Amino acid sequence: MIQDAGIENGMPKETGISLTADLCPSHRPLDRRIFTDIITEFKKVEHPVPIALSITGVWMRQHPDDLEWLKKLQADHEIYITWINHSFTHRVSLKAPLKENFLLEPGTDINFEVLETEKAMLKNGLLPSVFFRFPGLVSDQQLVFRITDFGLIPIGTDAWLAKGQQPQSGSIVLIHGNGNEPVGVTDFINLLRSKTQAIANKQWLLYDLRESVDDEFEGKD
Repeated sequence: MIQDAGIENGMPKETGISLTADLCPSHRPLDRRIFTDIITEFKKVEHPVPIALSITGVWMRQHPDDLEWLKKLQADHEIYITWINHSFTHRVSLKAPLKENFLLEPGTDINFEVLETEKAMLKNGLLPSVFFRFPGLVSDQQLVFRITDFGLIPIGTDAWLAKGQQPQSGSIVLIHGNGNEPVGVTDFINLLRSKTQAIANKQWLLYDLRESVDDEFEGKD
């Protein structure tokens, strides 16, 4: 498959989702309402609130203040972040076909894209996870093998909200927190508000991506 290789959903024991937000290069500031709203909605039932952030090296370089704000939320135990490698430059062409776009663009240095991102994460005090998300969710079989050779696990999604995909129990939900996709963020906020009572009753929760994926693998033993 050209798009969405990797784990697309988990298998939580209760109803809920794993929330992932991508931080691709952007001139817009971090969409902070994602974080303030999940803290507000879940503070009585989940503390800290788990979220997975797919981060690029360029975003870290462009948004040091936003990164420090996220790190403070984690230090204050408001959220628990699973940091996902999302490549360094997030190469993209508006004209090239998918098979020659993003990390499949000719001349892409995969070692640089993966390792420089991890170096930047460590330099900024972030703990890299074992997960990798392909920019644009675009890859081919050879690229998948290159990523798994690093010991990384590709993470996809079965619910990219801005594309109208609706989350189900166990979904790995994708939104963009870099300010470039307000529609997806608004859809997520509306989803949160529709689940207020279920959240209060612990019938709809956010799951730590690592635990959700562990459950999936255990279910395949």
